[in-house]
Amino acid sequence: MFKNYLKIAWRNISRNKLHSAIHIFGLAIAFSVCILLFLTAYFHLSFDSFHKDKAQLFKTSRTIHSSQGIEMSSQMPLPAATALKADISEVETAIVVNMGMPENFSYEEKNIERVVIRTDPDFFEVFNFPVLSGNGSSALSGIQDIAISESTAKAIFGDLDPIGKELKIGRGEEVAYYTVTAVVKDCPKNSSIRFDAIARIQSLPNYGKLQNDWGSNGSSVFIKVSPNSDPQKVAMKLEPFVEKYYPDQLEQLRADHPEVKQASELMSINLTNINEVHFSGDRGAPKLLVYALMSLGAFILLIACFNFVNLNMANSFKRSRELGVRKTLGAYKGQLFMQLWGEAFLLYFIGFMLGLVLASQLIPAFNAQFGGSIEITALFQPTFLVIIFGVFLLVTLIAGGYPALKMANFNLVGVLKGKISTRRPGALRNGILVSQFAISSLLISISWIAGKQLDFLREVPIGFEKEQVISIPVGFQQDGRKILARMRNELVNDPKIVSITGTGGNLGRGLDRVTVRSTVGFDYKQNQVSADWLLADYDFLKTLQIPIIKGRDFDPAFATDTVNAFVVTESFVKAMGEPDPIGKYFGGEEAGLGNRIIGVIPDFNAYSPSEKAYPIAIHLSATERINYIFLKVKSDNPQLVMDHVASVWDKLTDNSLFNASFLDENLQAWYEGEIIMTTVFSIASVIAIFLSCLGLFAISLMVIELRTKEIGIRKVMGASVKGIVGMISIHFLKLVLLSLLISIPLAWYAMQTWIENYEYRITIDPLTFLGVGTMVAVVAVITVSFHTIRAAIVNPVESLKSE
Repeated sequence: MFKNYLKIAWRNISRNKLHSAIHIFGLAIAFSVCILLFLTAYFHLSFDSFHKDKAQLFKTSRTIHSSQGIEMSSQMPLPAATALKADISEVETAIVVNMGMPENFSYEEKNIERVVIRTDPDFFEVFNFPVLSGNGSSALSGIQDIAISESTAKAIFGDLDPIGKELKIGRGEEVAYYTVTAVVKDCPKNSSIRFDAIARIQSLPNYGKLQNDWGSNGSSVFIKVSPNSDPQKVAMKLEPFVEKYYPDQLEQLRADHPEVKQASELMSINLTNINEVHFSGDRGAPKLLVYALMSLGAFILLIACFNFVNLNMANSFKRSRELGVRKTLGAYKGQLFMQLWGEAFLLYFIGFMLGLVLASQLIPAFNAQFGGSIEITALFQPTFLVIIFGVFLLVTLIAGGYPALKMANFNLVGVLKGKISTRRPGALRNGILVSQFAISSLLISISWIAGKQLDFLREVPIGFEKEQVISIPVGFQQDGRKILARMRNELVNDPKIVSITGTGGNLGRGLDRVTVRSTVGFDYKQNQVSADWLLADYDFLKTLQIPIIKGRDFDPAFATDTVNAFVVTESFVKAMGEPDPIGKYFGGEEAGLGNRIIGVIPDFNAYSPSEKAYPIAIHLSATERINYIFLKVKSDNPQLVMDHVASVWDKLTDNSLFNASFLDENLQAWYEGEIIMTTVFSIASVIAIFLSCLGLFAISLMVIELRTKEIGIRKVMGASVKGIVGMISIHFLKLVLLSLLISIPLAWYAMQTWIENYEYRITIDPLTFLGVGTMVAVVAVITVSFHTIRAAIVNPVESLKSE
């Protein structure tokens, strides 16, 4: 019987080649898009899930109700871990994790840059990072012990056994020697904690200064609660903890907000489970976007399923006599259902397999386009296979089973008398078409508005010159100050080089993909000020063409400029409440004890306009590390100048990596999230409207076939081609307009909620929705008109021939 059903299914697929091709092609595209989006969502939702005791692991963070608003930070002081373990009995373990920057690793003649995190000895007891060689429990027993990742061990030691080998980390006079005690498997890509090496927190250069400093927040603190403890009870004990260890800050906050009585409303320490860490913090992945990707995949698949249901229901009436004969010969409803559902299952299976193949081929391009980290191997993980095959079975059962059930329940007498008709389409077909175009219109509106918001952010004045400015990451194998001095000497007479400066952090995100932001808070005459702290060198303002409003720029003629001189922005002065800031001190207001303001400049965006903006304070230093070198060039061919600078760099640094980029390119990285969102939704909207039109194309063809005689009679009675086209098209156009009435309010609400997260945002223009509606309506009419016009111009004699 099964073999017979399979033969009949294959014959029906072969007989209806166009409809079968539409089914398979649409399903393959929908399944491939769905798989890619589900893989992306699965990757983000699986972050940190490999830790054995994940239900007990929490990361701490602070919330402060300052005079400038609510401030949240995941950074904690070093002594917090010890205090948490000592004061809260439910805390089984508390450790500090200091997320490091790349440092120079040396062994014999080899030099590489790797990221070192510094933590407490029981790191491997808290987190489940597999130790490949050595003993995890004792790997960090000594202050100068270090555990390195598998790839780092391979890169620096090759095939040698690294255990017991001595590593030199640092440069110049800032060198420390470590003994390798363990090799750890490379961090999974879905880990919030990333490292190439792990050392003791005591090996931090300034550990002695920070170990008891509750005002310095530069580390992450994780706690592990005991198995039977309630995290809510731990959270309740954090309020007296704040009052005990932050008395000075609470006193200042109470002075700023005398109306607030509860300390927890002024400052609180919060707990975030390890599973949620990836979605928290300033740079966390937005969980809403992950769910949006899953919804997007579901929508695309839903549209393809709608096509299948509609076409099968329409096609079922052409097979009504076949089904009637089968019933007459004794076929049961269950047998008819299995046969018809089997045909649907076969089509879905072919589409699904093609979708899997297509998705696996698209993964590299998908990762390259969207900066993703999904891997082909993830397709074959048991959990994901269960999810995707579960979705497949559910889809085939619903989308294939419903038409099969309806067809199996046709009335035998009505079928054999030819009384089954689709002259008047039912609510199901109309509802499905409306749903398809509503989803398509919603996605088009979202991508359109997201694109406008992105364009608006790009047009926000950033306050400095970004054109023809080269940004060079120094790297940790070079001394930035020495390289900066050498480059100034080498290029001083080059007419194409306007100015050269150095900075502690990049503007935007360059090819090294590193972003550093340092925000400092202080009190000034009862005003609490939070500001971004920028380290710069001479000619910083000249290179970026930022004008001085009051005071002066940094000047080598003033030796004290490298000690405590600051150039600040106008918003910084406003936050201080100081009408005449030049010469004033902050962070110690008595003359000579604090930081001295020597100049005021206009506000500019050192960070993305989509992030919260703080006032900016720029300072010099004779000792702090220069990490980036900026060159302002003047040339009709900036790339030619870049090539020349590259040759100078190779000469001055003995062929060290030249990873330079233009500043305007770096700033584009500010908008990576918005670019990805706009691109994904734009591609999804194109696919959605394509699949919707594919279904409309097939349905309109079916309707024309069923109304062929009607069209012939109308032509004989004098109907024009235009009249016939309008008669058939108007019905589908009404459905499209109804879908717009549903989708436009949803799109407006969703995008209005989204853009409110931005300090700089557009006002949604009603004309946007008018444009979307017009475009969708025109596409739908063109799709329907293809068949309608062809049927309307056929000779009525051919249309009226008997079957």
